[in-house]
Formats: sequence, C-alpha cells, structure tokens
Amino acid sequence: MIYTAALLGAGVCEVLGVVFLNQMAKSKNIKKIALFILIVVTFGISLSLLGFAMNVLPMSIAYSVWTGIGAVGAVGVGVIFNGEKVGVKKGVYLFLIIFSVIMLKLI
Repeated sequence: MIYTAALLGAGVCEVLGVVFLNQMAKSKNIKKIALFILIVVTFGISLSLLGFAMNVLPMSIAYSVWTGIGAVGAVGVGVIFNGEKVGVKKGVYLFLIIFSVIMLKLI
C-alpha cells in the first residue's frame, strides 16, 4: 500500500513540476530562478518516489502509471493554466491513457 501511495505521490510531484515549468516560462528574473529550483526539487522528489515504488512494484507497471499520471496531468495543466480546449479526440485519447494504465495495474 505504501508503495502505491509513493507511486501516486511521484505522479503528483511530476504534475506539480509541470505547473512550475509552465509558470517559469511566463516569469522573469528572480522568480524564474526560484521556479527553476522548485522544478528541480519536485522532479527530484518524483523520481525518488518512483524509485522507491519500484522496490516492490514491477518496473513496467510503475513507470506506465507514473507516465500516465504525468500525461493526463500535463493536459490538465494546459487546460487550467493555458486555456487549452479538450475536444472529442483529445478526450478519447485521454480516456485510452487512463484505461490502459488501469488495465496494466489489474493484469
């Protein structure tokens, strides 16, 4: 259970890193440096938690779940912060990512 929670935490940290990356692209000077440090820290925590989760979970499953959380989260960041639209095609492909990750976890 703790390893699954670590994997989910790794995915959340990855998405948080994408949020900071998105904000860094729009910032200047000292704020840009602070956001860069936050990006390094969040991605570092994400990779550490992923490595911890791989102590018990199979690499193929752990990496797929982590990547899926990151992909869906990145789309969410784009929709929330950049006003991107979610059309039918994008919705179908997001569903397929989520469905695939769930099925990999179940088998």
